[in-house]
Amino acid sequence: MPNQAKIYQVQDITQKLQDAKSTALLQYQGLTAKEINTLRAKIKETGGVMEVAKNTLIIRALRNIGIKLPEKLIKPTALAYCNSDEIAPLKEIDKVNQDKKLTEFKYAIYQKKLLSTKDLEKLLKLPSHSTLIAQLIRDLNSPLQKLIYSLKFNQIKLLLLLKALAEKQQAN
Repeated sequence: MPNQAKIYQVQDITQKLQDAKSTALLQYQGLTAKEINTLRAKIKETGGVMEVAKNTLIIRALRNIGIKLPEKLIKPTALAYCNSDEIAPLKEIDKVNQDKKLTEFKYAIYQKKLLSTKDLEKLLKLPSHSTLIAQLIRDLNSPLQKLIYSLKFNQIKLLLLLKALAEKQQAN
């Protein structure tokens, strides 16, 4: 019979899964306590939260939101909830994985759907939300700059012509 603390933990994980824009389940075994704390800090800086939970509690919480894992979770599992940016915290985990080769994505949840590691890799290749907004602003600004330049071009040409005529008259 489950105790009340575990029931609350499952409810807490379920609520966090529902509130997060995306979530990753990752294997972190092999990282030192200092490396885990550094990873948590990096994830927090990018708008996410990392938490460790028992696999059975994670499975129950996933079932509560209608997700069934294709394979049983093995080894210790951490959950990385992405609250403000869907991708940035996951990219931080991926950077650590590339450096250390100790962490490993098991699954990801995006828009309440389970993603495989292949789908997650595609998602990680996308630019972050802030980068996309910067690109959009740059692309919107570029035609306006060209329009302003083309409208000013004839005025500048006229001014240069008048200046050249004035210099020519002064020379005569």
